[in-house]
Amino acid sequence: MDKLMNFILGLLNMTCKDTSPLISEMMDHRISVIKRLKIKIHLAMCEVCLYYKEQLETIRKLSKNLCREDAPVKKNEALNPETKEKIQKMIEANK
Repeated sequence: MDKLMNFILGLLNMTCKDTSPLISEMMDHRISVIKRLKIKIHLAMCEVCLYYKEQLETIRKLSKNLCREDAPVKKNEALNPETKEKIQKMIEANK
């Protein structure tokens, strides 16, 4: 019974510092059931780590699209010359 209680307490004692690398690891590799359980329990209690996980997922999704060589460049995505000039002036003003 003590082993079970220690196990459960171990699951609940995850800090954000312990959890954030596991979140990243979970996205890149297959991890053990115990680690996944620890992450899920921590995410259920920690809004900050949940937000961190969502940000990582967004970054991963965006970077996958950027790295696709076959991704077509739409004409609408290009900046018009007037906007380019405004941006260039803002950059030069903030140097």
